[in-house]
Amino acid sequence: MTNQEIAKLLKQVAAAYILKGENRFKIIAYERAADTIEKSTVEAKDLWEDGKLGSLPGVGASIAGHLDELFRTGKVKHFEEIFKGLPQAVFPLLSVPGFGPKKAYKLVHELKLGSPGTVFDDLFKAAKGGKIASIEGFGERSQQEIIEALERFKKGQIKENRMPLPYAYAIAADVINYLKKNKATRKVESLGSLRRMVATIGDIDIAVSTEKPDELINWFLRYPKPHTIVEKGPSGATILLESGRQVDLRVQHPAKFGAMLQYFTGSKHHNIKLREFALKQGLSLSEYGIKPLTKIKNEKSKIYEYPTEEEFYKAIGLPWIPPELREDTGEIEAALRTASGKPGLPHLVELRNIKGDFHIHSDYNLEPSHDLGHSPLKEILANASGLGYEYIGISDHNPSITNHSSEQILSILKRRKAYFEQIMKSTKSVRVNLFIMLEVDIQPDGKLALPKEAFSFLDAVIVSVHSSFNMDRKKMTERILSGLSYPKAKILGHPSGRLLGKREGYEVDWTKLFKFCRENHKAIEINAYPDRLDLSDTLVHEAIREKVKLVIGTDSHEAVQMNQMQYGVSVARRGWAQRCDILNTLPYNKLKGWLLSYK
Repeated sequence: MTNQEIAKLLKQVAAAYILKGENRFKIIAYERAADTIEKSTVEAKDLWEDGKLGSLPGVGASIAGHLDELFRTGKVKHFEEIFKGLPQAVFPLLSVPGFGPKKAYKLVHELKLGSPGTVFDDLFKAAKGGKIASIEGFGERSQQEIIEALERFKKGQIKENRMPLPYAYAIAADVINYLKKNKATRKVESLGSLRRMVATIGDIDIAVSTEKPDELINWFLRYPKPHTIVEKGPSGATILLESGRQVDLRVQHPAKFGAMLQYFTGSKHHNIKLREFALKQGLSLSEYGIKPLTKIKNEKSKIYEYPTEEEFYKAIGLPWIPPELREDTGEIEAALRTASGKPGLPHLVELRNIKGDFHIHSDYNLEPSHDLGHSPLKEILANASGLGYEYIGISDHNPSITNHSSEQILSILKRRKAYFEQIMKSTKSVRVNLFIMLEVDIQPDGKLALPKEAFSFLDAVIVSVHSSFNMDRKKMTERILSGLSYPKAKILGHPSGRLLGKREGYEVDWTKLFKFCRENHKAIEINAYPDRLDLSDTLVHEAIREKVKLVIGTDSHEAVQMNQMQYGVSVARRGWAQRCDILNTLPYNKLKGWLLSYK
């Protein structure tokens, strides 16, 4: 089962508990576990196979035990008992924004909706026929809201319908740039999972600091791209874009902006832990500020306001915690160590630290096994210079071994090397150093798709899996280690093979792989390409603990895609990576020493 399927099941269990009146701690436990697994960038099944299910925040021994049964047998007896007596048509409705378990149950029960497969159409028909307004607790307005919610749902506004980070980032950037054009905007920031730079994003939330909230809200509702207005209130508004993506705006006075920014940025689990920490100090946290729980007699408790997050965190005795870390994975404990003068929060790597990119495909036609790039080397060099890089690696896909003999491949690579060297001589004004590389397929038997003699025309290679993804864990691990064993194989590209929302990663023994890389001076890539963001942040964190060096590469197929490096950096930051963990933060001479050293 995928993470999405597991999260959906756990949410259904929580909903069943609500309907059966179970204690709220059980409900919260299942909701938290579902939320954690849904947003995890590592498959829960892979963690189960490694005996590390408990490493996911919120997955305690009881839920881990049920998941163990699920992975072993395909079902959980305890869950089947919980679902007994509840109409199955309730559960599909939980995917509709605005529908909770009790609302869904009441509608299904009162309208006698028996089929899970047709419940959406049946409910829509009932609403259009005026049958909901007469149900106790609903009325005409609720009926209309249900019609609108179902219509939005049909257009694709589904809770589980998440989009890759770069696409959400691009949408938000466009809205933010529009908001900045209004003079009433003091500050504007993204919120929630987007500000934390999570690999996949649901709705887009944006906050604006302003002294003129009404003016800003009306300006937002006039956003020039096609949209429909979902909601408007005194503190914000919501629009639905033509793509089916929802954008929520929150406005706040500058004096309170820091408190709101903090409140709506952290994950649910980070905020719970932070509130518990504050309560021990007699403080209550909210989006408006911080309120002491004890008050002077006959006086109202004052809410202290904070214009910046730094001031907010300082008020509860902590240093500012970078948004990417706010996931309740030890960041509050680390912040406490930092506050007491001990090593704690990491100094996270920044985009400005990156000095080069190894994973770039050019338009040089070496008749490759996979797609060509679209930009010539001169254009790539110019873009690299504009980014302030000291070096790049051109890593075109290897020539097809199916369509060429070994002699033909050697001839192609010899001509390519001479061609690139000639261009470098003719572009001395561009102070970017070039490594002539390839991205080479690791074949199912572990051999690289390149004749041995061909390596003499290359400085180093990135090795990657591009086929036969369904091998079992042991064989896939052996395959990758075999490919990495070649002396000039220095980097493992897009290590898990995942494509966000399209393909799960293949199974790998990460402990064994990390050990091999550490002992043999190999690096693992954080691939910044929008559909990949691979290695995942969780595995980045694990790789760093295992003292494995990482490289961030864009996998660019045209020069403009080199600007996507920021997304790879965001993954690294979420994995607690510092500058010293990322090899392509090294200056050219030091990096060259590592890349050209072969065992």
